[in-house]
Amino acid sequence: MLTQFDDLIQVAAKPYIDEGRVYFEFVRGKLRYDPVFQTLLKRGLVPDNGLLIDLGCGLGVLPALLNEAVNSHRAGNWPSDWPYPPLDIKLHGIELDERKAFVAKQALRGKATITHGDIRTAELPACSIAVILDVLMYMGANEQMQTLERVSQAICPGGILLMRESDASGGLRFYITRLAEQICCLWRGQGLHPLHYRSASNWRALLQELGFSVETLPMSEGTPFSNVLFCCVKAG
Repeated sequence: MLTQFDDLIQVAAKPYIDEGRVYFEFVRGKLRYDPVFQTLLKRGLVPDNGLLIDLGCGLGVLPALLNEAVNSHRAGNWPSDWPYPPLDIKLHGIELDERKAFVAKQALRGKATITHGDIRTAELPACSIAVILDVLMYMGANEQMQTLERVSQAICPGGILLMRESDASGGLRFYITRLAEQICCLWRGQGLHPLHYRSASNWRALLQELGFSVETLPMSEGTPFSNVLFCCVKAG
């Protein structure tokens, strides 16, 4: 099983070589060491059809993985104890960083729609699933609420929101998470970027107010962080 997922990582990252070795290594490392990507496939959390919008998609790592998961399944190189990957899903990513959006668009080669935009204000198409991974912490508290309201309006009844954020009540793991993120902000030239975290219980309450039923999964396996994946279903 691990060998099959390693093969999938290599194939998903390969198109990024044409955009520069650094992008290829980043995507490959992200897929290998960030537990959320394997979890999404292993648990079958992405539905089989409809439109998925990846909000703050970065280099398009998730769309790249989902595209190649379909190809791997059709080629018979798929873990026998995993559910089928989403075989009939359309992908749309929105990214604030213009350079990242360009690289994602080039690497994905039309297999996903990638647009440059700010998810706080960009038009969000009606969708069956929205994914927001490690994005909301860069917004103020009011912006977080307003953005989630917009996302909720875009998701069709019965649709799914998959959101990952750090749990501010996570003790030492949370402090490590916050420190690591500030270091990344400095490395990217953003300075001491203000970060706004909430506890997992606070996120859950906010999502429930927006009409979602919410389940949580720890998403820190193999890392020192306090990340939580919120698996939400919009009321039908």
